Amino acid sequence: MTATTAIMGHVSADLVASNSIAAVIKDLAIVLCSGISSGGAVLVGKYLGSNHRKMAMRAGRRISVYALVFGTMAGIFILVLKPAVFHLVNLNGTAQSYLNGMLYICAYYCIGKSVNSSIIGGIFPAGGDARFGFWCDLVVMWGIILPLSYLSAFVWHVHPIVLFAVISLDEMIKMPIAIIRYRQYRWLNNITREFN
Repeated sequence: MTATTAIMGHVSADLVASNSIAAVIKDLAIVLCSGISSGGAVLVGKYLGSNHRKMAMRAGRRISVYALVFGTMAGIFILVLKPAVFHLVNLNGTAQSYLNGMLYICAYYCIGKSVNSSIIGGIFPAGGDARFGFWCDLVVMWGIILPLSYLSAFVWHVHPIVLFAVISLDEMIKMPIAIIRYRQYRWLNNITREFN
């Protein structure tokens, strides 16, 4: 996140100001989604620890659906909150137009973030598949998003809103990968041990 903010900082001060506001609103919107991720990890871990694989699968499926629903609700919350945000903040015309576009992008971002945090950050580690999340983040963020953001900003000189959209693509790229991995059920491992 620091690297992407640095890239935006070299493009436009108005973009940085708008990004600061958009980031706060996005974080407020997805706070419930983080709770689903943590609660889901506990629930799936409990079922796997007591050797109830089918219950763990059912819980994982339910958590994934909740994540999609709450992520969509978070996106709608951002769009509903948008007029109040413009009323509260004092930005120049350029920064305000950037913020307007950013909030639409954040609304979509919330869906991917919610699903990914629940699956990659909750269900997978509970089932002993934390390594997948590490590799997924490493490849997507450092191998795709940062180079693409750099090229977009300094080589192709895209519009700042397009740059923000590129930076926000990470969750949308990870979401289908996470869902495919989830449906393979490789994460269903009992990681508890017998102690004498």
